[in-house]
Amino acid sequence: GINAEYGGRWRMFSFSPLQETCSAWERTDGAVRLFMELSDIQETKPELLAMVPKLSSATRKRNFEHHKHLLETIFKCLPMIFRRLTKNKVKPYINDFLDALFYGLKSDMSLLKAASVECLQSFSLLLGPNILKGRIEMTNYDMLLYVQSAYPETIGL
Repeated sequence: GINAEYGGRWRMFSFSPLQETCSAWERTDGAVRLFMELSDIQETKPELLAMVPKLSSATRKRNFEHHKHLLETIFKCLPMIFRRLTKNKVKPYINDFLDALFYGLKSDMSLLKAASVECLQSFSLLLGPNILKGRIEMTNYDMLLYVQSAYPETIGL
């Protein structure tokens, strides 16, 4: 790569063939990881908070082969993102991720399933188990029944 000064900031330019062959889902995967890293910087938090709906929108896109890998990344990163952006700011967005979490919990991909369980557990710690249970019940009653039978520890049962 080459370092170049642009507008007073240094940027890294790479001429890697990977950059040309990188698919949209891989770029999105990288963006989610960058989102998580930026969530630790105070100055970026308002802008990132405004982008949380785009993150939840990405969880609903399942028309590509590697969508489960992208969901795994999102569910691995989401607990840290939400902790850093603070509870009161992210509470309104949690319901937007519940259907995708349900999909992940029922997945045949073990890494996605594990990431979904951990993400749901982090939501339980963030909101409290009874509040999370109530939100799941309002959003997707089938999910509540499934979680209660298959993963009772995730919502404090």
